[in-house]
Amino acid sequence: MPNTAVNFAAILSGMPQPYLVLDPNLHIVAASDSYLAVTSRTREDIVGRHILEAFPENPEEAGTVEQGPLEVSLRHVLATGKPHEMAVIQYDIPRLGGGFSQKFWTPIHTPVPGDDGKVAFIIQNPMDVTESVLRSREADARLRVALHAADLASWEYEPDTDIWRRSHAVDELFGFRIGEAGAVAAPFFARIHTDDLSTVKAAMHGAMDCPDQTAMNFDYRISLPSGGIRHVASRGEILRTSSGRVRMIGVLMDVTADRERETELENALRQQELLLAEVNHRVKNSLQLVISTLRLQARRLHFPVTVGAFEEAISRVRAIVSVHERLYRTGNVLTVDMANHLRKLCLDIVGDDMADRLRVEVAPIELPPERAIPLSVIVNELLAHWIQATGRQVRIFLQEPTDGQLELRFEVDGRPASKPLGELSVKLIATMAAQIRGSFEESHEGGTYHAVLLFPKAEF
Repeated sequence: MPNTAVNFAAILSGMPQPYLVLDPNLHIVAASDSYLAVTSRTREDIVGRHILEAFPENPEEAGTVEQGPLEVSLRHVLATGKPHEMAVIQYDIPRLGGGFSQKFWTPIHTPVPGDDGKVAFIIQNPMDVTESVLRSREADARLRVALHAADLASWEYEPDTDIWRRSHAVDELFGFRIGEAGAVAAPFFARIHTDDLSTVKAAMHGAMDCPDQTAMNFDYRISLPSGGIRHVASRGEILRTSSGRVRMIGVLMDVTADRERETELENALRQQELLLAEVNHRVKNSLQLVISTLRLQARRLHFPVTVGAFEEAISRVRAIVSVHERLYRTGNVLTVDMANHLRKLCLDIVGDDMADRLRVEVAPIELPPERAIPLSVIVNELLAHWIQATGRQVRIFLQEPTDGQLELRFEVDGRPASKPLGELSVKLIATMAAQIRGSFEESHEGGTYHAVLLFPKAEF
């Protein structure tokens, strides 16, 4: 009967690929000849030793030779029982005669379960990619220069293992000394502002189901140990490994100065709005004083013509007052809601007794005060005259028939009024129309009086 015993150690040592076998304590138990060749080591040097002791960090490349991510990957395999493919890492190999050889790898760690289902061994298959990495060094250098010139910090993140590889600038942004926070992202997440952390984690979680090369954009704040706040903008992209696992790469940019300037501008704008509101309030009060003075004067007059002239003057001032009053009451000191404003202005002019004879239709239009005031004066002149002269139904429309062009239409049914617009009213309407670069025309068609004002919505 043939001998069926299999010498697995001999098979492993003779394999053409580089393989290293580790036990659950991360001690080396076996290595293929190919592995020994690519690492320039002997079995006597490494077997029985912890992998991080057998392959120590290069003291000349502190913070670059990545023992941290390597150990995180191995412990992830132990905890999950699933393989893990690492991104390219630098892991320099000690020479037999002393010193280190610079090496770059893409290790794959595969668990081997025992009879109890737990991980009994881990097989490491490191692919030596040093040559391709060194060939791309010029491009990498150009990228680093570009990142430095743009004041950007680069990062790479593996959600499965929490491995967080980054440039030194990332540590500085988060207030860590270089390398202080270790190989995982947890210490960095701990410094994200509590109000932003859920948003960042949601973005990371949402990326797990995204296809390759999906863009990621999110901004957040960092709570620094000094008590300060740093604002950063993060831009990244999803990359998937050959096994479909998610990796994220991206850059961070410190936008604290921009956010502080925005805050200063917002505060300045609020101050300006408060100032304008106060100005509108004071102008309104001053004009109300003028109205009160005119009313006092009118009470001392006995001639109807003179009293009428004073009432017309009061009505004109009141039209201007209404604009300033609505500016400070609505909290919007820059524009006037014309639909709300014209309806209230017209009701103020005609009074409750004649409100049923008035129809006002205004589109949702907002105008700056310098255009709302002339328009209000024109409406006051037309409405005050026609309501008093005829007592008929009056229709007022303000629409935007074409983009950027507004139309005010004033209509009264029936025959023309017994008395036309006064000379002062005609001059006032012409002056106000010219002030907003508008054209004003009157006509009588089919027994209806029409007045049309066309003017641009904005000043050019």
